[in-house]
Amino acid sequence: MKHIILAVFVLLLVGCNQNEEFSKADNLEFAAKTHFTMSNVVISAGGNNSNISANNTLNFSGHNENILKNTISGSNETSIISRGIIAEQFNAAHDDIFNVWDQYFTPLYNAYQYDTLQMTDAADEITSLNNSFSELQKEVEGIAIPESLTKRDQQYIQEIKDDLLLAISNRSLAIIEFKSMLGSDEVSHQEFLDIHINNSEKYLKEVEEGSAKLALENEELITVK
Repeated sequence: MKHIILAVFVLLLVGCNQNEEFSKADNLEFAAKTHFTMSNVVISAGGNNSNISANNTLNFSGHNENILKNTISGSNETSIISRGIIAEQFNAAHDDIFNVWDQYFTPLYNAYQYDTLQMTDAADEITSLNNSFSELQKEVEGIAIPESLTKRDQQYIQEIKDDLLLAISNRSLAIIEFKSMLGSDEVSHQEFLDIHINNSEKYLKEVEEGSAKLALENEELITVK
C-alpha cells in the first residue's frame, strides 16, 4: 500500500513540475508574442465548457484582427515615410519661392515704383533672382517619386510637383516682364507681370493644399496603426 501511495505521489510531483515548467516557458513566451490574455475566459463550477469556448474564440478573433491591422500598417509604413518626406520637400520649395521673391524682387520693385532704382543694382538683383529660381527648379525636378507608392499616390504627387514647377516658371516670366519694364513704358509689361505673379500664387496655393492633404492622409494611417 505504501508503494502504491508513493508511486502516486511521484506521478503527481512530476506532473506538477511539468505544469510549472510549461507555465514559466511556453505560456509566457506565447503571451509575449501575441499579447493574448485569458481575462474573458470563465470556468464555471459545473464544468460547462461552452463559456470557455465562446470567450476563447472571441479573444482569438480580436487577436487575429490586430494581426491584420499590424500587417496592413506594416505594408503602409514605407508609403507613409515616402509621402511624409516628399510633403516636406514640397513645403520647403513652396516657402523658398516666397522667401526668394521677398528678399530680392520686392525691394527691387519698390525701388522701381519710387524711382530710386539704379540700373546697375537692378541688373545684379535680376541675375540673382534668375539664378535662385533656376536652382529651385532643379531641386523640384530632382524630387523623386518612389515606384513603391500606389499609382494614385504617384499621380497625385506628380500633379503637386507640376504645380510647383509652374509656380516657378510664372515667377521667372514675371521677372522677364519686369526687366522689360525697365527699358519700356508699355503698360502691357506691368499687366503681364501681374498676371504671372497671380498665376504663380494660384499654383502655390494648390501646392499648399496638396501637401496638407498628403500630411493628413499620413496622420490618418498612423492613427489607424
